[in-house]
Amino acid sequence: MLKKRHKELIDYVYDYVDNTTNDWFTIKTQLVQTFPPKERKLFAKRHFSTKKRMINNFDREIIVYWEDKSGSKLVINQEQLHPDSWVQKPVGWALKVINEEKRKNKSKKD
Repeated sequence: MLKKRHKELIDYVYDYVDNTTNDWFTIKTQLVQTFPPKERKLFAKRHFSTKKRMINNFDREIIVYWEDKSGSKLVINQEQLHPDSWVQKPVGWALKVINEEKRKNKSKKD
């Protein structure tokens, strides 16, 4: 649940952004700049490896609040989002694959 102070900051941004854009990432940039530095950590950060954007529960609450306030749906570019299916592979995973391929190729030659 958004705090009263958060809603005040969101309303402040809404007043000057109004309906000039419905792109979530543009709006989020304005919101992050408006929030005090210690509260900016509530927003989702980029993924550490892919550097693509992520959305957390706090972002989702703001999106719902913004959409209720504006009456229009925010656009979230799916190409900029980090995929949910992404899995971090363990260190050295490629060496195992390369060695298996070498063993297969060697057994075919024999």
